[in-house]
Amino acid sequence: MHAKWMRPWGMVAVVLVLAPLMAVAQPRSREARPDSSADRSRGEMQVVNDLRDEASLSLWSEHRERLGEWSIRPGEKVVLQERGARIRVRSNDKMKLGDDGGSVDVGQVGQFQNGVWYVNVRNIWASAHQDRPEGRDSRRGEGPPRDTSPRAEDSALDQILKRIK
Repeated sequence: MHAKWMRPWGMVAVVLVLAPLMAVAQPRSREARPDSSADRSRGEMQVVNDLRDEASLSLWSEHRERLGEWSIRPGEKVVLQERGARIRVRSNDKMKLGDDGGSVDVGQVGQFQNGVWYVNVRNIWASAHQDRPEGRDSRRGEGPPRDTSPRAEDSALDQILKRIK
């Protein structure tokens, strides 16, 4: 009699002990795993046009999905929005100025502080054209953008912050 009821209760005990262990050990698909490192540097994007000319900026996700296009006037500082909602970007999303020149990663030219990417148009232009000799576009004879900032080594954002202090 003892052996008859011991066997079913023994199996129940084994199932109760092993079931949670097996559930934890199940492999998850790659898509189901949260990527905490990519999400850490995700944030809104503030762009300062520190050139004399209007800048046409387009933004693309790492999966080549177009996030939007903006026209930024000289001296203007904007937080990028699409349909009234602020866009959140990652460091490996791509930016492109106009139709000429290459694209650059947000993390390559931007600074990430307090959940916001700060980017200067001049840095995008310089990074996209760094492979050309002396910063010139040999196809159209363009030179580097004209400097409009005061003769200091600070970015436009740093200069604005100094005026506030």
